[in-house]
Amino acid sequence: MSTNGLIDERKMAQNADKSVSGAKYIWRAAGYFVALALVNLVAHGELGYILAQTLPSWLATALESLAYLVGVLALTWFFCRIIDKSSLAQLGLQRRGWLAKLAAGWGLGTFLILLVAGILMLGSWLSIESSPWQPLELAAAAFSAIVVGFNEELAFRGYIMQRLGRAWGVPLAVVGSSILFGLVHMFNPNASVLGIVSVTLAGLFYALAYLVTGSLWLPMGLHMSWNLVQMHVLGFPGSGHVGASLLRSITNGPDLVTGGAFGPEGGIVVIGVGLVAIALLYVRYRTMVAKTKP
Repeated sequence: MSTNGLIDERKMAQNADKSVSGAKYIWRAAGYFVALALVNLVAHGELGYILAQTLPSWLATALESLAYLVGVLALTWFFCRIIDKSSLAQLGLQRRGWLAKLAAGWGLGTFLILLVAGILMLGSWLSIESSPWQPLELAAAAFSAIVVGFNEELAFRGYIMQRLGRAWGVPLAVVGSSILFGLVHMFNPNASVLGIVSVTLAGLFYALAYLVTGSLWLPMGLHMSWNLVQMHVLGFPGSGHVGASLLRSITNGPDLVTGGAFGPEGGIVVIGVGLVAIALLYVRYRTMVAKTKP
């Protein structure tokens, strides 16, 4: 892997301003978060309601997701370009090598959710059935899952974490943005304490994926594929949400293990797999740091 992520971290640490100068980055991150919530409210609230009343469900879902994508991209561009005098590329959307990083993330994210499903099946906690074929609904739902993965990484591992990094330094920025990422999921259907912990750990994992590459494409690929395969291939609930899928997963074990109605993210299997993945990625990261030291 490239050492761009390590270089990025050093720059963030070196630029961790103090007192008044550091506070401006906290205010920018806070302002961005509030604006992000408004974009989310408009796209998934007001606009989503209007579209659902007038259009077929699949088309309403697709247009709602498109509006959410455009809104978050425009918001992030505005904060980077107008307020910070920087660019989306500097945030982690570099063109060079983007496809390889995205593909690596897709492969790893798919492997991890299939590993979770395999563990649940070995424990006799999961059975998988066929699901009714709904091509238009499935395509719209898949597009929505991809948009959510892209937008949440652009927002949380992109603007919010990196601006907090300039104020607090990298370790606190990683932890703080991950906790915030977990807490926003407390409003999801069937949210649980264990589910919020699991999503927070996912935030740590995505943050490490950014740091080892200096790019958002790897965590975006991880997040997109996890959402897509979990919800719309295997048919699990995804953080409490359900949608059209190729298959239907039926859990038979205790909610502590399977996650219940929140989906596998609310169970100890995902938490265990996540902790191992975080440990492995952290070892890789520390190895890269050690190699850059004189």
